Amino acid sequence: MILLDANALISLLRGQPAESEVSALLRRGNCAVPGPCLSEVVDRLIRTHHVDPAALSERLGAMVDEVLPVLTVDQRIAWRAGELHAEHYHRVRAALSLADCLLLATAEPDDEVATSDAAVIATAKKLGFGVIPLPDSRGKRPKG
Repeated sequence: MILLDANALISLLRGQPAESEVSALLRRGNCAVPGPCLSEVVDRLIRTHHVDPAALSERLGAMVDEVLPVLTVDQRIAWRAGELHAEHYHRVRAALSLADCLLLATAEPDDEVATSDAAVIATAKKLGFGVIPLPDSRGKRPKG
């Protein structure tokens, strides 16, 4: 499975450089997003980018209903995310959010993580997950 982080979905919804790659991943299928990452998408688009909540609900809701399953977070995943954050977070070298750690805690051994976040990529690699490096909002692709 390919787990999409918040940056991947924001890029898709805002027409940023990774839009076509994220769209292609969704067309390929077998993608999902952890619930906390979906929350981060909604928060950032409404709060930071001033997207109308109703318009966002219509567009993102349709995507979730049709092609993008939302993965739930249970006690095991929540606990693992806390451990990952405690172990890998560093304010400068690895500014992982809790949503990032929940994404990584949701991943299974054969999963890949699609993101433009260098800290998520580095941590995913340390944990043995495959990565799909996406270009960030400026078009710069982190090393994969």
